[in-house]
Amino acid sequence: MDTRKLTAVTALYALLTVVMAYPFSVTPGSTILDDAPDIYLYIWTLAWDVHALLHQPWAIFDANIYHPYLNTLAYSENLIGTSFLAAPVIWLTGNLVLAMNLAALATCVLCGTGAYLLGRSLGFGAGGAFLCGLIYAFAPPRFMKIGQLHMNAMQWIPFSLAYLHAYLDRGRRADLHKALGFGSLQALASGHGAVFLVVASIVICGWRAVWGEPLRLWSRVRDVGLIGVALLLPVLWLGVHYRAAQRDAGLVRGYGPQVMPPLANFLDSPSTLHRAVQAFVVGRPIGDEATAYLFPGFLVLILAGLTLVPDAASGAAPRPQLRARLRTSVDGLYGTLAVVATLLFLPWPVNVWQYAYAWPGFSFIRIPARFVVLTLLALGVLAASSFERVTRGINTRSYWRWTAVVAALLVAEYASVPIETVPFTLQLPAIDRWLATQPKPFVFAEAPVPSNLGMLERQQAQVMLHSTAHWQRTVHGYSGIRQPLHEELYRTLNGFPDEPSLTRLRELGVRYVVVHTEQYGAGVWPGVEQRLAAFPGLRLIHVEDNGRAYEIVP
Repeated sequence: MDTRKLTAVTALYALLTVVMAYPFSVTPGSTILDDAPDIYLYIWTLAWDVHALLHQPWAIFDANIYHPYLNTLAYSENLIGTSFLAAPVIWLTGNLVLAMNLAALATCVLCGTGAYLLGRSLGFGAGGAFLCGLIYAFAPPRFMKIGQLHMNAMQWIPFSLAYLHAYLDRGRRADLHKALGFGSLQALASGHGAVFLVVASIVICGWRAVWGEPLRLWSRVRDVGLIGVALLLPVLWLGVHYRAAQRDAGLVRGYGPQVMPPLANFLDSPSTLHRAVQAFVVGRPIGDEATAYLFPGFLVLILAGLTLVPDAASGAAPRPQLRARLRTSVDGLYGTLAVVATLLFLPWPVNVWQYAYAWPGFSFIRIPARFVVLTLLALGVLAASSFERVTRGINTRSYWRWTAVVAALLVAEYASVPIETVPFTLQLPAIDRWLATQPKPFVFAEAPVPSNLGMLERQQAQVMLHSTAHWQRTVHGYSGIRQPLHEELYRTLNGFPDEPSLTRLRELGVRYVVVHTEQYGAGVWPGVEQRLAAFPGLRLIHVEDNGRAYEIVP
């Protein structure tokens, strides 16, 4: 691999990321894409990972939320792999928002670089491979997940597949080890991505086996060797924790017809061009009816569709050679992968997901439409293959001119600039910073705890952010699942301060209750303050700004 070309295309993907994500890309330290509990969860998760990697790496899954339970990091995506990107930013600046956003932007760049490397490993020229990376990095079905950190981090899939192809083609053990290493990185970055990678790897190996490649299982096992086993240990380590979460906390997604995407999703896109076409053809944008962006774009579908046209240059092959040609057919392989991935979230004519959702690993995926990421990668490969076929035989200068033209058309089609952002600066309450000065360890809770579900989830996620001031354990938490104990606890805490809530907090070993007076409705706080002052089980120990710290009397 030409490292100079690889560096150059990576720089181009970085420049395109700045352009396509504008103005978010130029204000990463003070804006977020959505002021929602999920964003708070991503910030907290990255901060916890970086903290735990320094202070308790072997107990990183025993996060400080949902006391008294352990293994609570496994209640959602752990983002450990993404924390490797965020850690230097946190150590240098302490700005958790900046760290999260730069990590998200960096994954877009790496998605492009990885798909470029995959294209090169499949025999494409640098221009076709660059287009493959551009499609995978910036097509809306993947790029517009930039605010969903666990779905944005799909960058190691194409890296792993590139070295899997290299190993199958040349048989070099080092390529297999690289494929396994990038696979482990993908599992650490996103459990969803790990499932997508396994599906793609099975299709690739299965395709070659169907068309006559010997399995050579014992030889493959020997090639994995001790180095390969060591590279896969992180996957085993993750699997142990998530299997425990499945067993103990119910981390299993059931099937329901409502999880299947509506037809509008397959046509929807935030792209300015796509919205204009929708308005012209349908008479209005269809975004109100859609729940996700699944439309990959006109140009990529046209280019991918050209792979269905027989290539006259290849000629007819004798029957004995046909199987060998099919075995190495990029178009046939990635066309099959596109079909397999799409069938997993296509509700019609055959709903495959109702049978597949319970397969190992698949029950972790709540929304099957997320398999569109794998479909998009396959379409990117097919589009690049068509481009290479169409430009075959032209001179180098014309080849690069056509590369530039197609790249410009793709960028113009995908652009949805400016991306909407929300100003946001993480300011930890002074009372939580004071709590960090107290003797440790301790368990804390915060009040008020709303009864409205939307407000409750937001408050729980805010408490997680507050806990980054000291990293002590808390009974609060927001994640993909929640145990019955905490569902009952939050209902009880709606009445705080009263005897049932105080009794429950004592039973759980809570020492401090932080009360945020500004979170009570107008005219509510004076009555709550009187009740707190008269309550014998609580002692006011510190007041700072709008925060009050109460100690629970033993």
